[in-house]
Amino acid sequence: MSPLLFSVYVDDLIQLLKHSGYGTYIGSQFVGTILYADDITLLSGSCRGLQKMLDICAEFGHKWDISFNAKKSQILTLGGNNPVNCRVFLDSRPIEWTSKVKYLGIHILAGAVQKVDITDAKRKYCGCFNSILSVCGKSRNELASLHLVKSYCLPRLIYGCEGMLLSNSQTRELDVIWNNAFRYIFNCCWRESVNQFLL
Repeated sequence: MSPLLFSVYVDDLIQLLKHSGYGTYIGSQFVGTILYADDITLLSGSCRGLQKMLDICAEFGHKWDISFNAKKSQILTLGGNNPVNCRVFLDSRPIEWTSKVKYLGIHILAGAVQKVDITDAKRKYCGCFNSILSVCGKSRNELASLHLVKSYCLPRLIYGCEGMLLSNSQTRELDVIWNNAFRYIFNCCWRESVNQFLL
Protein backbone atom coordinates (compact mmCIF):
# COMPACT_ATOMS: atom_id res chain seq x y z
CA MET A 1 0.00 0.00 0.00
CA SER A 2 1.38 3.42 -0.87
CA PRO A 3 2.30 5.75 2.03
CA LEU A 4 -0.28 8.31 0.90
CA LEU A 5 -3.08 5.77 0.75
CA PHE A 6 -2.07 4.35 4.12
CA SER A 7 -2.18 7.89 5.59
CA VAL A 8 -5.72 8.35 4.31
CA TYR A 9 -6.77 5.03 5.84
CA VAL A 10 -5.03 5.51 9.15
CA ASP A 11 -6.37 9.03 9.75
CA ASP A 12 -9.80 7.51 10.42
CA LEU A 13 -8.21 5.13 12.93
CA ILE A 14 -6.60 8.05 14.76
CA GLN A 15 -9.99 9.75 14.99
CA LEU A 16 -11.63 6.57 16.32
CA LEU A 17 -8.94 6.19 18.99
CA LYS A 18 -9.12 9.87 19.90
CA HIS A 19 -12.90 9.82 20.36
CA SER A 20 -12.93 6.49 22.23
CA GLY A 21 -12.03 8.10 25.56
CA TYR A 22 -9.08 5.73 26.01
CA GLY A 23 -5.41 6.51 25.64
CA THR A 24 -3.17 9.19 27.02
CA TYR A 25 -3.90 12.90 27.18
CA ILE A 26 -1.74 15.88 28.03
CA GLY A 27 -4.29 18.35 29.27
CA SER A 28 -7.04 18.08 26.68
CA GLN A 29 -4.64 17.07 23.88
CA PHE A 30 -4.88 13.41 22.79
CA VAL A 31 -1.44 11.78 22.57
CA GLY A 32 -2.62 8.19 22.76
CA THR A 33 -1.21 7.23 19.38
CA ILE A 34 2.03 8.10 17.63
CA LEU A 35 2.38 7.19 13.97
CA TYR A 36 5.28 7.28 11.56
CA ALA A 37 4.80 5.63 8.18
CA ASP A 38 3.32 2.22 9.07
CA ASP A 39 4.66 2.15 12.67
CA ILE A 40 1.87 2.72 15.17
CA THR A 41 2.43 3.29 18.88
CA LEU A 42 -0.47 3.20 21.31
CA LEU A 43 -0.11 4.92 24.70
CA SER A 44 -2.42 4.13 27.59
CA GLY A 45 -2.33 4.57 31.34
CA SER A 46 -3.90 1.15 31.97
CA CYS A 47 -4.01 -2.38 30.58
CA ARG A 48 -7.78 -2.10 30.19
CA GLY A 49 -7.45 1.12 28.18
CA LEU A 50 -4.74 -0.42 26.00
CA GLN A 51 -6.92 -3.48 25.35
CA LYS A 52 -9.83 -1.26 24.31
CA MET A 53 -7.53 0.65 21.92
CA LEU A 54 -6.26 -2.62 20.44
CA ASP A 55 -9.86 -3.79 19.98
CA ILE A 56 -10.59 -0.58 18.06
CA CYS A 57 -7.55 -1.22 15.85
CA ALA A 58 -8.60 -4.83 15.21
CA GLU A 59 -12.16 -3.80 14.33
CA PHE A 60 -10.82 -1.07 12.04
CA GLY A 61 -8.52 -3.60 10.39
CA HIS A 62 -11.40 -5.99 9.69
CA LYS A 63 -13.49 -3.20 8.21
CA TRP A 64 -10.76 -1.88 5.89
CA ASP A 65 -8.90 -5.16 5.25
CA ILE A 66 -5.76 -4.04 7.09
CA SER A 67 -3.83 -6.70 8.96
CA PHE A 68 -2.10 -5.79 12.23
CA ASN A 69 0.51 -8.37 13.16
CA ALA A 70 0.49 -9.36 16.85
CA LYS A 71 3.82 -11.18 16.43
CA LYS A 72 5.50 -7.93 15.38
CA SER A 73 3.83 -6.02 18.21
CA GLN A 74 5.30 -5.54 21.68
CA ILE A 75 4.29 -3.91 24.95
CA LEU A 76 6.39 -2.25 27.59
CA THR A 77 5.75 -0.11 30.62
CA LEU A 78 7.14 3.39 31.01
CA GLY A 79 7.22 4.72 34.55
CA GLY A 80 6.99 1.35 36.30
CA ASN A 81 7.54 -2.37 35.94
CA ASN A 82 5.72 -4.55 33.42
CA PRO A 83 2.61 -6.00 35.13
CA VAL A 84 2.65 -9.70 35.89
CA ASN A 85 -1.05 -10.46 35.55
CA CYS A 86 -2.04 -8.38 32.53
CA ARG A 87 -2.49 -10.08 29.17
CA VAL A 88 -3.28 -7.97 26.14
CA PHE A 89 -4.57 -9.28 22.80
CA LEU A 90 -4.65 -7.98 19.25
CA ASP A 91 -7.43 -9.66 17.30
CA SER A 92 -7.46 -12.59 19.80
CA ARG A 93 -3.68 -13.08 19.52
CA PRO A 94 -1.55 -12.29 22.60
CA ILE A 95 1.02 -9.51 22.50
CA GLU A 96 4.21 -10.17 24.43
CA TRP A 97 5.55 -7.90 27.17
CA THR A 98 9.17 -6.92 26.68
CA SER A 99 11.87 -4.96 28.46
CA LYS A 100 13.10 -3.18 25.32
CA VAL A 101 11.40 -1.89 22.17
CA LYS A 102 13.03 -0.55 19.03
CA TYR A 103 10.99 2.34 17.65
CA LEU A 104 12.29 4.33 14.67
CA GLY A 105 15.81 3.09 15.36
CA ILE A 106 15.81 4.05 19.04
CA HIS A 107 15.87 1.35 21.71
CA ILE A 108 13.50 2.33 24.54
CA LEU A 109 13.82 0.46 27.84
CA ALA A 110 10.96 -0.40 30.19
CA GLY A 111 11.15 0.68 33.81
CA ALA A 112 10.44 3.28 36.43
CA VAL A 113 12.81 5.79 34.82
CA GLN A 114 12.80 6.67 31.12
CA LYS A 115 15.91 5.15 29.55
CA VAL A 116 17.24 4.41 26.10
CA ASP A 117 19.86 1.86 25.08
CA ILE A 118 22.67 3.37 22.98
CA THR A 119 24.58 0.11 22.46
CA ASP A 120 23.31 -0.36 18.90
CA ALA A 121 24.20 3.24 17.96
CA LYS A 122 27.74 2.77 19.29
CA ARG A 123 28.12 -0.51 17.39
CA LYS A 124 26.95 1.06 14.12
CA TYR A 125 29.25 4.05 14.61
CA CYS A 126 32.30 1.85 15.30
CA GLY A 127 31.57 -0.35 12.26
CA CYS A 128 31.25 2.70 10.01
CA PHE A 129 34.39 4.28 11.50
CA ASN A 130 36.46 1.12 10.98
CA SER A 131 35.19 0.76 7.40
CA ILE A 132 36.18 4.33 6.51
CA LEU A 133 39.63 4.00 8.05
CA SER A 134 40.27 0.66 6.34
CA VAL A 135 39.42 2.21 2.95
CA CYS A 136 41.48 5.35 3.63
CA GLY A 137 44.52 3.33 4.71
CA LYS A 138 47.53 4.34 6.78
CA SER A 139 48.61 7.26 4.60
CA ARG A 140 45.21 8.92 4.82
CA ASN A 141 44.48 12.61 4.60
CA GLU A 142 43.47 13.52 8.17
CA LEU A 143 41.00 16.26 7.25
CA ALA A 144 39.34 14.12 4.58
CA SER A 145 39.07 11.24 7.07
CA LEU A 146 37.57 13.54 9.68
CA HIS A 147 35.06 14.86 7.15
CA LEU A 148 34.03 11.32 6.21
CA VAL A 149 33.66 10.31 9.86
CA LYS A 150 31.61 13.43 10.66
CA SER A 151 29.42 12.92 7.57
CA TYR A 152 28.83 9.18 7.72
CA CYS A 153 29.65 7.89 11.21
CA LEU A 154 28.62 10.65 13.59
CA PRO A 155 24.95 10.63 12.44
CA ARG A 156 24.78 6.92 13.33
CA LEU A 157 26.04 7.69 16.81
CA ILE A 158 23.79 10.63 17.61
CA TYR A 159 20.67 9.60 15.64
CA GLY A 160 17.61 10.54 17.65
CA CYS A 161 19.59 12.16 20.49
CA GLU A 162 17.46 15.28 20.36
CA GLY A 163 14.46 13.18 21.32
CA MET A 164 16.20 11.10 23.98
CA LEU A 165 16.74 11.76 27.63
CA LEU A 166 20.35 10.59 27.93
CA SER A 167 21.92 10.06 31.34
CA ASN A 168 25.17 11.84 32.16
CA SER A 169 27.05 8.55 31.83
CA GLN A 170 25.58 7.93 28.37
CA THR A 171 26.54 11.44 27.28
CA ARG A 172 30.08 10.77 28.53
CA GLU A 173 30.14 7.45 26.63
CA LEU A 174 29.25 9.20 23.37
CA ASP A 175 31.79 11.91 24.09
CA VAL A 176 34.55 9.35 24.73
CA ILE A 177 33.78 7.53 21.47
CA TRP A 178 33.98 10.79 19.52
CA ASN A 179 37.20 11.85 21.28
CA ASN A 180 38.78 8.46 20.59
CA ALA A 181 37.98 8.75 16.87
CA PHE A 182 39.50 12.23 16.75
CA ARG A 183 42.61 11.01 18.58
CA TYR A 184 42.98 8.06 16.25
CA ILE A 185 42.61 10.10 13.06
CA PHE A 186 45.11 12.77 14.18
CA ASN A 187 47.36 10.38 16.14
CA CYS A 188 46.87 12.45 19.32
CA CYS A 189 47.70 11.73 22.94
CA TRP A 190 44.90 10.17 25.02
CA ARG A 191 44.76 13.34 27.17
CA GLU A 192 43.81 15.59 24.27
CA SER A 193 40.10 16.27 23.77
CA VAL A 194 37.78 17.80 21.23
CA ASN A 195 34.82 19.99 22.10
CA GLN A 196 31.80 18.06 23.22
CA PHE A 197 29.34 17.52 20.39
CA LEU A 198 26.43 17.10 22.83
CA LEU A 199 25.29 20.07 24.88
